[in-house]
Amino acid sequence: DHHSCSVASLKGTYAFHRTGVNNVVGGPIAEIGINVIDGDGTIELIRTTKSSNGVIEDWTNFPSPGSYTVDPDCTGTFFNKTNNLVVLDGGKRYLLLSVGPGTITTEEGTRQDEPGN
Repeated sequence: DHHSCSVASLKGTYAFHRTGVNNVVGGPIAEIGINVIDGDGTIELIRTTKSSNGVIEDWTNFPSPGSYTVDPDCTGTFFNKTNNLVVLDGGKRYLLLSVGPGTITTEEGTRQDEPGN
């Protein structure tokens, strides 16, 4: 049973966690937060807290941090094409893999609300 995807597949508030190594910031990272995704290819807000190479950053808001694309096969890009994306469960979840130089990070997000709520 094949389902087609689009940017509208991701819409709502998503909780996420990101882990891996980011040599741009100096080593291992761990991050949790919230994305507000508008369903039109833009991300309205990201709120995160993270550890970058052992340095803790408290909760920080990043308004309008970027955009995303979704192809009909449910793959695409996130954060201005610096991450590859897979949309899962009709948009209830997503997976990211960083494709930036010097990074080996993955992220998983889960929608916290139904679209439109």
